Amino acid sequence: MVTSSKFLDSQRLHGDPEADALIEATFAANQQIVLYGLFKLDEKSIESQPDSELKKFLINQKPKPAWFNQKRLQKGQQIFKQYALEMMALLGAMSLPYCYAASPGNKALYLSDKMRNSPGKRLLDTASFVISVLTPGTLEHGQTGHIHINKVRLIHALSRYYLRKQPTWNMEWGLPINQEDMAGTNLAFSYVILLGMQQSGYILSDKEKEDFLFTWRYIGYQMNINEALLPSSFLEARQLATTIKIRNFKKTEEGIILTKELLSYYKVSVPRDQSDLVSSQIRFYLGNEVAEYIGIVSDPIRDKLAATVSTFMSLQSLLSVKPDSYQKMLSQHSLLKKKFIA
Repeated sequence: MVTSSKFLDSQRLHGDPEADALIEATFAANQQIVLYGLFKLDEKSIESQPDSELKKFLINQKPKPAWFNQKRLQKGQQIFKQYALEMMALLGAMSLPYCYAASPGNKALYLSDKMRNSPGKRLLDTASFVISVLTPGTLEHGQTGHIHINKVRLIHALSRYYLRKQPTWNMEWGLPINQEDMAGTNLAFSYVILLGMQQSGYILSDKEKEDFLFTWRYIGYQMNINEALLPSSFLEARQLATTIKIRNFKKTEEGIILTKELLSYYKVSVPRDQSDLVSSQIRFYLGNEVAEYIGIVSDPIRDKLAATVSTFMSLQSLLSVKPDSYQKMLSQHSLLKKKFIA
């Protein structure tokens, strides 16, 4: 892993060359209708479509790296299944707002209409991706997890294509959704989730943490993130997360507005007796510094109440693990899908 400023600066100028070239070629050939049609299909349906360069890209799976370990991948996915409900809650309360604090990376999110106008749909899409890659068996040969990964690669490339054409995009920020920003997002879904699990009172062994990170290392590899930006251990993940935070985390208008939109969605979506504590709960997980960056101001009374509730829940977590966590998560995800899919 490499964390030097010179290297990370260079990675802000790189996206996903293969996916970017395919999107350019698709638009040059006026084949956008084929692209958008494939985006609407589920993974199994994509496999049955007529042959095309887009289909070939979507169903392709990168060769396994030299460091690949099947058992560790399986164990990492099993950890998700065991704590699926809790990890999904942290995804929304910690991972996404964590990403909003990173600038200029958050400018790509800010300039995306879906992010600003439909945070609920963004949560649904993110959750669907996580389920598709972390459910045990989905990354096995012949399964469809890699198709979902490749679909996200094309969606990112499409965003880069459109954002670079906007007069508001400044290349001093680097490419939209560049390699450093993708590495930071990978950390938000892996290392940051593990920190949140610890704050929530769940005791994972060092081996379990390492296996979960390994799974996300492999997912990141399949996402075509530079291997030098994929931590091979919890220590390396902490080092990279710390470096990216020092380099990019700051208070920005984009981060504040993105967070405001997310909070507005939560306050009309969560039970009424919990909505008043949403901001304080996020502040509890992110910490005061990062919370300030994204405009979550301190509310001493609510913050203390949220901390008390979290401490009580942490004590419960120490004493028991919900055996039906995965099924409950799927039920919640199904309800969310019904809100956005006609």
